[in-house]
Amino acid sequence: MVLIIVSDSHGRSDLLYRIAELEKPDMILHLGDLEDSKDTVERQLGAPKIPCVFIKGNCDFRSQGELLNSSVFTLKGHRFYLTHGHLVHVNYGLDTLVYTAEENRCDIAIFGHTHVPFNEFMDGSFGGPKIHVLNPGSIALPRGGSSKSYMVMNLKDDGAYDVTLKKL
Repeated sequence: MVLIIVSDSHGRSDLLYRIAELEKPDMILHLGDLEDSKDTVERQLGAPKIPCVFIKGNCDFRSQGELLNSSVFTLKGHRFYLTHGHLVHVNYGLDTLVYTAEENRCDIAIFGHTHVPFNEFMDGSFGGPKIHVLNPGSIALPRGGSSKSYMVMNLKDDGAYDVTLKKL
C-alpha cells in the first residue's frame, strides 16, 4: 500500500495532482492548509477511488468541504494520529503531539504546520513504546532551508513499512 503524505499546499493543489500522478498512491493524507475546496480536490484526484484524509490547518478557514482537526485510524496493524500541528503547539516542541498520539494508542504521529520535514522515532512520555513522528514539510512554501517536499510511505500487509522524503 502506497500512502502519499503532504501538507501545507496553500492553494497549490496542482502540485498535489502532479504528485498523485507520479506516485499512483493507494491513499492520500493531507495534513492541512489546503486552502482549496476539498470536494474539488477529491474529484480531481479521483476520490473515492483514492481514499483521502484531509486535516484542517490554521489557514483553512476559507476551505470548502468538511476538514477534520485530527484523525485516528488503523492500517496494516499501525495506528495513525494525524493533525496539522497548531492545536498541539508543534512550534514549541513535540511533547504534546507525542502525548496525544499515546493517548490515542497510536504508534505513528504525522503533522504539518512547520513547513520543515521531520522523521524521527521519539520516546513515549511515560516510558511507553516509541512513536514514529513524521512531517512531510510543505509542497508549496518550504521553510528553514528545506525544499518543496512530501513523503511516500510503503506499507506492507505484514505491517512493515518505510518512509521516503521526496522533493518536488
